[in-house]
Amino acid sequence: MRKILLSAAVASCMLPTLVSAAEEGTWYLNPAIGQYFFDGSRDLTSTEVALFGAEYVLSKDWGVELRGLYSVAASDRNIKALDQKILGSSVDMLRYFSTDSKFTPYLAGGMGVIEADYDNGRYDSQTQLNAGGGVRYTIDDQWSVRGDARMVYGTDHETQDGNVSIGLSYNFGGSPAPAPTPMPVSNDSDADGVEDGIDQCPGTPAGVAVDAKGCALDKDGDGVPNYRDKCPNTPAGRQVDKFGCKFVLKHTESIKLEINFPNNSDAIPVAYSVELKKVADFMSKFGGIKAVVEGHADSNGAAAYNKQLSQRRADAVRNALIRDYNIAENRLSAVGYGEERPIADNKTADGRRANRRVIAVMQAEVAE
Repeated sequence: MRKILLSAAVASCMLPTLVSAAEEGTWYLNPAIGQYFFDGSRDLTSTEVALFGAEYVLSKDWGVELRGLYSVAASDRNIKALDQKILGSSVDMLRYFSTDSKFTPYLAGGMGVIEADYDNGRYDSQTQLNAGGGVRYTIDDQWSVRGDARMVYGTDHETQDGNVSIGLSYNFGGSPAPAPTPMPVSNDSDADGVEDGIDQCPGTPAGVAVDAKGCALDKDGDGVPNYRDKCPNTPAGRQVDKFGCKFVLKHTESIKLEINFPNNSDAIPVAYSVELKKVADFMSKFGGIKAVVEGHADSNGAAAYNKQLSQRRADAVRNALIRDYNIAENRLSAVGYGEERPIADNKTADGRRANRRVIAVMQAEVAE
């Protein structure tokens, strides 16, 4: 027991010294259960063991752990009097091998004391050296699973024990290392950290991450930089649009409504019912389009009157599409321009007839 207490005291003195080597780090609490295997000279059977460790991460490569264990071992000669309580402690150094996955392998080695306390009050203790390793699997920011295996050499009686364990670890404290600050460079007009002489993409927007050539990063390699890419995981080789999304070929379909009215009339001639139906069918097929129905008049009569007349003509066409063909009201508006926009000479009958008109042009983009 004295050796165990001495070992714990030494560990408590060593740990702050080792910890001070790093300004920041993470603590792991490592409870575990496993199996302990005894040297044949001990007359003890392998048995379950409980372990607990306090691990401190010094850096991405190194850590230190204070570890204790407890077990009750039975005599392999089935003699009750020889059953032993096993207590131990050690201070171990850990060498991590970081990977890009959730698995972190490590090697471990250290020194400690183990004591076997017999039921009859006798005890035996010895100094031990251990070496082995394991792997940690990260579950989330706080929790991980750790598997560990050690060979243990007793220096006092030259025994060779071993143990394996698995446990659920909890981490706390520590903080991520700050992102490196780019070193200022001379002659860097866009301040991206790449000198103008080798910058292949001058004028990169401020704050955009760039590669060694000074060009904005493009994660999916589609030619659209990350800061403009609205579809950042486009499969390789796919044609994309300016936003980095799947390119869709489109064409425009259009239809023109044109109705000519009799002189001084806003009544739609029956002959134009087919024209109205074509326009209504087009608007029903492409539900997203809207249209402005424009009314016009010739120059006969007062300009103010012609303005009103052209408005009535536009309203008549709009109302017919709404009433007779169920086109939603909010998709159509009407405006009268009177005699302001002639398309023919008002001095002739044919010219005036052409100017007495209602028109509307509708367009829709269609994906091929």
